[in-house]
Amino acid sequence: MKNSILIITGGTGGHVIPAVNFYKYIERKNIEVNLLTDKRGSKYINGINKQNIYKINSSHLSGNIFFKLKAIFKLFIGCFQSLRIFIKLKPKIIVSFGSYASFMPLVCFILLKFFYKTNLYLHEQNSVVGQTNKFFIKYSKKIFMHFNNDYKTLKKYSDKILITGLPQKEFDDNLNYDNKKYNCNFKFLVFAGSQGSIEILTIFKEIIHELKKISNLKNIQFIIQSPLIKQEEIRNLLIKSNFDYQIKDFFENFEQILNKTNIALCRSGAGTINDLINFKIPAIICPLANAKDNHQYENAKILSNAECALIVNKDKINIDTIILFIKKVIHDKNFNNSLLDNFNKFQNSNASELMWKNIKDDQKK
Repeated sequence: MKNSILIITGGTGGHVIPAVNFYKYIERKNIEVNLLTDKRGSKYINGINKQNIYKINSSHLSGNIFFKLKAIFKLFIGCFQSLRIFIKLKPKIIVSFGSYASFMPLVCFILLKFFYKTNLYLHEQNSVVGQTNKFFIKYSKKIFMHFNNDYKTLKKYSDKILITGLPQKEFDDNLNYDNKKYNCNFKFLVFAGSQGSIEILTIFKEIIHELKKISNLKNIQFIIQSPLIKQEEIRNLLIKSNFDYQIKDFFENFEQILNKTNIALCRSGAGTINDLINFKIPAIICPLANAKDNHQYENAKILSNAECALIVNKDKINIDTIILFIKKVIHDKNFNNSLLDNFNKFQNSNASELMWKNIKDDQKK
């Protein structure tokens, strides 16, 4: 097998970070690998040689007529840029991680695949298959899935589906993914993924107003990822309520924070759900309402159905239910043992290894 691999990704961190993790796995095998992304996705990339990163113009098509016209222009530019990159690299294997940013590069793949005998593999991070992956699955050898769902819309491609999980970076061996100690060092993490969220912080303020009324729930340290514009307001609220806290717009040591977290308030992007499962963190989840195909709600159901999380609707917040869930996580040992048992039911696989093994096996056929 000629080792020439192109990984395509872009858009949000949920698409880019798993692609970067898979890139690094392949790179460690001393295999020729390059990464193609859009300008938006490039901000989530680190630890990769810049010479191996190719950027194109891209855009989604939502918005008013002027935005759509501008987006179409960007997509055409991105198509020509992708053609030039393909002709230069002549990849034998393409692994695409979805998002609108992958669409034009995959159009180019269709145009050139017979010249270069290129094989396409897809990865889907969410529990609902995205439109780009759905469109190109017929041209792919396999589609690697994060979640073990019943993908009814892909029944005729069932032979291409393989459940692998989500490629992730190698974690520190010193991190402990088992149950945390539920004591006075109780840590409550508030974060909203790569896109941030004012709505999450609004729910958080309601939670604080209720928790400060309960004397035996004072020994909580809050760790908050917040946009700079909201930090002073949140800081004042926590000081006034006499809670310990850390607040930043970005945490570099996020895996260490997750390892110590006892409960989280968060969105439900694929990467967030994966972190909650890996670090066995019960969560109060507020799915992004306007997520494409409602995939954040479907992602959240993965944990809710396993009784590891509580889903909240930003328009119908039942604060009593939320506070009861927090109380049980803090004080109820049986509840926490049940949570740990439920988290342990999730299969924890090395996605990058599984994906690469299947790609290699296909090339031998």
